[in-house]
Amino acid sequence: MSRKKIKNPLIKRIPKEIIGDWKKYLVVFLFLVLTIGFVSGMYVANDSMLTSADEGVSKYKQEDGHFELKDKADSELVTAIESGEVKTAPDEKDSDSSKTPVKLYENFYRNETEDYDADGKKDGTIRVYTKTGNINLACLIEGSFPQNENEIAVDRMHADNVGMKVGDTIKVSGKEFKVSGLIAYVNYSTLHEKKTDMMFDAIKFDVAMVTKEGFERLHKSIHYTYAWKYEDEPADDIEQKEKSDDFLEAMVSQVMAAGNEVEDYTPRYSNPAINFATDDMGSDKAMGGVLLDILIVIIAFIFAVTISNTIANESSAIGTLRASGYTKGELIRHYLSMPVIVTFLAAVVGNILGYTVFKDVVVGMYYNSYSLPTYHTIWNPGAFIKTTLAPVIIMLVVNLIVIIRMMQHTPLQFLRHDLKKTKRKKAMRLPHWSFMSRFRLRIMFQNVANYLILFVGIFFIMVMLAMAVGMPDTLDYYKKNTDSMMFAKYQYVLKSYVDADGNVLETDNSDAEKFDMTSLLRRTDEFDEEVSVYGVETDSAYVKLKDMDSLKDNEVYISDSFADKYGIKPGDTIKFDAQYEKKTYKFKVKGTYDKSQSIAVFMPIEHFADTFDFADGRFSGFLSDTKIKDIDESNIATTITIRDITKMADQLDHSMGSYMQYFQVLCILLSAVMIYLLTKLIIEKNETAISMTKILGYDNREIASLYLASTSIVVVISDIISVVLGAKVMDIVWRIMLQTFSGWFSFHMTHVGYVKMFAFVLIGYLIVTVFDFSRIKRIPMDMALKNVE
Repeated sequence: MSRKKIKNPLIKRIPKEIIGDWKKYLVVFLFLVLTIGFVSGMYVANDSMLTSADEGVSKYKQEDGHFELKDKADSELVTAIESGEVKTAPDEKDSDSSKTPVKLYENFYRNETEDYDADGKKDGTIRVYTKTGNINLACLIEGSFPQNENEIAVDRMHADNVGMKVGDTIKVSGKEFKVSGLIAYVNYSTLHEKKTDMMFDAIKFDVAMVTKEGFERLHKSIHYTYAWKYEDEPADDIEQKEKSDDFLEAMVSQVMAAGNEVEDYTPRYSNPAINFATDDMGSDKAMGGVLLDILIVIIAFIFAVTISNTIANESSAIGTLRASGYTKGELIRHYLSMPVIVTFLAAVVGNILGYTVFKDVVVGMYYNSYSLPTYHTIWNPGAFIKTTLAPVIIMLVVNLIVIIRMMQHTPLQFLRHDLKKTKRKKAMRLPHWSFMSRFRLRIMFQNVANYLILFVGIFFIMVMLAMAVGMPDTLDYYKKNTDSMMFAKYQYVLKSYVDADGNVLETDNSDAEKFDMTSLLRRTDEFDEEVSVYGVETDSAYVKLKDMDSLKDNEVYISDSFADKYGIKPGDTIKFDAQYEKKTYKFKVKGTYDKSQSIAVFMPIEHFADTFDFADGRFSGFLSDTKIKDIDESNIATTITIRDITKMADQLDHSMGSYMQYFQVLCILLSAVMIYLLTKLIIEKNETAISMTKILGYDNREIASLYLASTSIVVVISDIISVVLGAKVMDIVWRIMLQTFSGWFSFHMTHVGYVKMFAFVLIGYLIVTVFDFSRIKRIPMDMALKNVE
C-alpha cells in the first residue's frame, strides 16, 4: 500500500508572508519590473535595429569607403585606380604590395546653404547628392524620391528636428525646391559633416537627394568624391583595415602620377557617419546589461538583509522546526522562495512590457538621434534569457550564500536566539555624550550592515546623477564659452591658393590673415586621430603665442584640448604620421594654447613651409573676424565658424537634454525606493525596542528623533561623500569614453550641480521619512510584552 506524501506546510506560509508585507514586495516588484522592462526593451530594440542596419549594407549598397580628389578623374585614372595596383616610376622596381582591385562609383556632392523656413536667412548646410542606383542608396521613409529638377528628398531625422514636412518648399542656396520625401541614406546613419567631427549635427546639417537636373541648378563647388566596393569583400574588420591600407597606397600612387591630389580618404571602418549609431547602440546594450546586474545585486543584498533579520526574529520557530525533523534544505528553500518568486514574476512582467511598451520608447529615442532605415521587430530569445535568467540567478546566489550561512547554527542555538558568530564580553564604551546622542550612536553600530548597503546604493545613484546633472552643465559651459574657444570667427580653407587663371587669391578684407593648414595622424591603440596642424604668422593677430619668433624648427605649441586628452606636457615629444604618404614627423612641445577647442598644433608659417615642403607663396586660407565677400565660393573648400564648435553641444542638448531631466527624476525615485527598503528593515529590526520606549513614556516624535535621526546622519554623510566620489567616477568614465572619439571636451560640473546632486538624494530621503514616521506611530506598546521570553 503506497503512502501518501505529506505536503510541506511551509508552502502555505508563502502567500501569507506576501500579504503580510505586501507594500515592501510591491515596491521591489515595481522597481524590478521597470528596470528589467527598460533593459529588455533596449535589448529587443537594439537587436532589431542592428539587424536592420546589417541587412541594409547589401540592400542599400553601402560603400566600403570613399575618397575625394581635387579634380575630377578621367576614365584612364578611374581604370588605373580600380586595378588596385601601385604606380611605380619607370626607373623603380615594381612594388611588392598586393593588388586590391575595386569598383569605383561617382558619388559627387555639393555643400549648399539651407533655408528650410524660406525666410531668407541661412539655417545650416545641406549636402546634396544626385539620385543614383548603384551605390549608397537611401531608404524612403515617407513621400517619394525626387522626380524633376524642382524636387528634393531630405534626411528624415533632420526634417523632424527642424519641423520640415513632405510638401514644404525650402531654399537651397537661394533656389526653391519642393520636399518630395524623407529619406535615410545608408552611409549617413548619423549626420557627421566631417569624419573628424566628435558629434553629428542633425540640426544645422542635412543630406539630400535631387535629380541630375536639380544638381545642375546649384552653383557651389562640386566635391569629386568616389565611393568604392572591393571585388573581394573583407571577412572581418582586420582584413578590411589591411585592404584599406593596400588600396590607399595604390590609389595615392595612381592619383599623384596623374597630377591630381587626394583631398580626403575615409574607409568604411573609420567613417563615423556609418559606424557611430551602431557602435553606440551596441555600447548602450552592454551598459544596460551592466546597469541591470548592479541594480539586481543591490536589491539582492537588501533581500538578504531582510531575510537575515527575519531568521533572527523567527529563530525560536526555526529551532522548533529543526528539532521536529525539518532539514536545513527545506528551511533554506523556504526562505529563498520569496526573493526568487518576486524576481521571476517581475522578470516575466518586465519582459512583456519590454517587448511592447519599452521597446517603442527605446526605438523613439534612437530615431530622435539617428537617421535609420525602417526596421522590423525581431523576437530575440537571448534578450529574455539575459533579463530573466540572469536576475533570477543573481538573486538566488546572493541570498543562498546568506541563508546557508545563517542556517549553520544548531537547533539549540536557534531556540536560545544565540546567532552571533562573535561573542562580545562587554558592551562598547561610548563617549560621555547625552543619553539621546549615545542611543543614536548605538543604533548606528547595530545597523552597520544595513547602512553599508545604503552607502553603496547612494553611491551608485550618485554616479548616475553625475551624468544626469553633469552633462547639461558641461554642454552649458561650452555654449557660454564658445568665443574663448576660437582664435578667429572665420577660417576660410581654400581649394587652392590660386584661381583657375593661375592668379594668387587675395582679399581686400583688412581683418584677413593668411595661414597654412594640413592634417596628420596621431596613432594610438584605440584609433588613429586626425590632428590639424596650423602654420601662422609670428605676429598673428589671431593666434597669439609667446616667443613664436624664437621657436626652433621642431618646436610647436599644441591646443589645451590636445594636451588634456593625451596628458602631454611642455617638453614632451609628439609623433605624427602623414595621412597619404609614408612619412613621420616629430615635434617638441613648447607650450599650450587655450583658444582652440580642436586637437591642433601651431607653428610659425615659415617653419610650416619648410616642414611640409610648401612652395614659396603657397598658403591654405585666411583667418578673419569678419566675413570675406570678395573671394568666389567656388574657390573655397570649407569655412569653419562658431557653428563647428557649438554644433556638438546643440546636438547633444537636443538629443539628450530632456532625457537627462527624466533621468534626474528617476534617480530621485530610485534613491527613495532604496532608502525606503533599508530604513524599513532598521525599524522592523527595532520594533520591540521602539515598543518598549513607548511603554517608558516616550512619544512618537521623541522616538522618531532617536531612530530617524540616526539614519538621517548616515544618509547625509553618505550623500556628501557620494557626491564627491560620484563626480570623480563620472569624470574618469567620461575620459575613458571620449578617448575613442575624435576631438575632446572635458567634463564640467558647476557648484550648483553638486548642490543638485546632494539635494536630489535628500529629497528622496525626505519622502521616505514620512512613511517611516507613520510606521513608527503604528507600532503598538504591547509588542514588547508579547515578545518577552
